Amino acid sequence: MPWIQGYPYYLLMGSVLSLYMGVSSYRHRKLAGRRYLWILMLLVSLIFVATAGEIMSPSFQSKLWWKNVQQAPLFFSALFTYAVVKEYVSPSTGRLPVKLAIFSIPIVMDVLLIFTDSYHHLMRSEVSVLTVAGVSGIAVKPTLLSMAFIAYDQLFGLYAVCLLAVSLLNTPRVYLRTNILLLAGLLVPVISVFLLPLLKITITGFTAFTYLPAIIAAYFALFVSSKLTIFPLTKNKILEHMKDGVVLTDRYDNIIGINDAATAILYDITRIANDNWMGKNIDLFMKSHKDIAAHYSQRTEGQFEVVCSGAGELCYGVSLIATEHAATENKGMLIVFSDHSEKKRYERELVYQATVDDLTGLYNRRHFMQRVQIQTIPDGLGLALLLFDIDDFKLINDTYGHLAGDQALVDFSNKILQVYQNKGIAGRVGGEEFAVCFFAEDKSAALKEAEDFRTMMSDYTIILNEQDSIHLTASIGISFTERREVTFEDLYREADEALYHSKNTGKNRVTLGREPIIRETVKG
Repeated sequence: MPWIQGYPYYLLMGSVLSLYMGVSSYRHRKLAGRRYLWILMLLVSLIFVATAGEIMSPSFQSKLWWKNVQQAPLFFSALFTYAVVKEYVSPSTGRLPVKLAIFSIPIVMDVLLIFTDSYHHLMRSEVSVLTVAGVSGIAVKPTLLSMAFIAYDQLFGLYAVCLLAVSLLNTPRVYLRTNILLLAGLLVPVISVFLLPLLKITITGFTAFTYLPAIIAAYFALFVSSKLTIFPLTKNKILEHMKDGVVLTDRYDNIIGINDAATAILYDITRIANDNWMGKNIDLFMKSHKDIAAHYSQRTEGQFEVVCSGAGELCYGVSLIATEHAATENKGMLIVFSDHSEKKRYERELVYQATVDDLTGLYNRRHFMQRVQIQTIPDGLGLALLLFDIDDFKLINDTYGHLAGDQALVDFSNKILQVYQNKGIAGRVGGEEFAVCFFAEDKSAALKEAEDFRTMMSDYTIILNEQDSIHLTASIGISFTERREVTFEDLYREADEALYHSKNTGKNRVTLGREPIIRETVKG
């Protein structure tokens, strides 16, 4: 068998190949389903190196040492095969590292017992050198304890195969070929455990080669597309640099894909400082947003908005997109977060400009009228409309200038807001004319309210500078009604007449108007 002469070098070539794939896979270790694959590839590389060292060593002791070194990566490779499949099938297994640490305890004990077997002989009842086809290596006869450890280790490989096989039942068609390729490669080392003894293949190191199909299949299935085709690479670059946050969840509501923008947005919304949302349950976000959670739980698409509390006035649009067209709850969802903050600020600015007087901060005439018209008079109360007019306002402008007039308007408006902000609707309905609408028990209460405001303004002085000041007074007209059928126009007409009376009978006074007369529109 001429090829057998280069057998150790084939092992070293397998080691180099496994090492290359492991190093290449390390860059993708943070991707869902790929965190442990690079470790498995490095373990296989160590198996090849240790096997080559065993074959090429000249003495029994050195061969035995390499044989013992080989056991650690050999046993851990089965465990990490399980880890790769488990994390690939369900990337959200957040407790998997803890489980691996626990599952590793018997393996560590096994390796320690193997290295110290020369003192207690608990693991091997017989150790010898076996030469097959010119290749010599260590042959051992295991004890029952050693066989128990081996059986424990092989269970992980069997479970990984079963887990991947069962996952094919719910695998989307687009991933079906990938999973079948993974399963086919994984079956080789698992089945070889049972076939090699039956086929009586005892050549040293042959077990190492059975791992090559598994790691090559995994490498090509999970990584080759991103290396040989431009689309996945472009897609990943787009996702990384998108301003929109993108989150992909599986059918168990666990996050299996997320970009940096989504990580930052989820922090803004949840205030949970979690740099690694991968594998976490989306319920961390959903539990505070019941409307979105209701659609998400039913796997129905929808558009929502989330406003973040705080000074930042952040607002995000949330889009739910089903990953499959079939109406079933056994599917993942794509969640896209879009920053609507600037849009909302612009909308608020437009609303403000359309409803609020720029100078005074009170509602403008149009919006004030709209607000009053939708008021419904509660039982036992009436609706009062107060019209205010600053006395001699033109004289203020002519004497001190328009800036002083503006200051008078602003100060007067601030007094109105101070008094009526929490108990009425206030607006600027003309140049120096203001209006307040509020509920009162009766005419006397409305009259007292107006008189109290007039008295307060009579004692108020605006300081313009060190030499000049303005003493403001206001004339007020009131209309009051307890009838719900009275319109704003009816109220305003009577209050305006009352205000006119106050202005023409001395100013700085309050006049209560008549009960508003309901005027019907004449038809025809």
